[in-house]
Amino acid sequence: MAIMLPVISINHAPSQHDRAIKGMVLLALGIVASLGLFAWLQQLNTQQQRLNADLQHMQAPIATPKLNGKESQAKQQEITAVQAAMHELALPWQKLFLALENIKDNEIKLASIEPNPRQHKLRITANTNEVVNMFKYVRSLSEQPIFNDVLLMSHEFHHDQPMPVHFVVEAVWVPQP
Repeated sequence: MAIMLPVISINHAPSQHDRAIKGMVLLALGIVASLGLFAWLQQLNTQQQRLNADLQHMQAPIATPKLNGKESQAKQQEITAVQAAMHELALPWQKLFLALENIKDNEIKLASIEPNPRQHKLRITANTNEVVNMFKYVRSLSEQPIFNDVLLMSHEFHHDQPMPVHFVVEAVWVPQP
């Protein structure tokens, strides 16, 4: 006696109906994604146009009222004074003072330090009791990495003062990036 098993049909291939539904869903998702991308690009374009307009507005020269000769000259002097103050504030003060403090010489007394921001020069007026100390100070100053050219500009000898040697040194500092 032979037992007959039922016939089973195994077909893993999707039916045409399943493929059509999946294709329609993918097409709909693609259209929605394209529309979203298009809207986002439009928004970016609008923002860029707004930024360009703002940039042009900020770069446009400001209409200044006409000033007479005296007012114009006073304004120009004020602008020059502000620029000079900005140059002095932008000096590498900390590095300059550190370089001066690195020179350990108790025989030198600094009288004044005058910066020239435009020429990157520092004029130092000092006093000492011996000419040899003056030359050692100039050499020590020239060994500091921030200074480029160090020159002894002048020196005077005053017999009646406790520190008779009065001298002026000019040092060009290296501009820092």
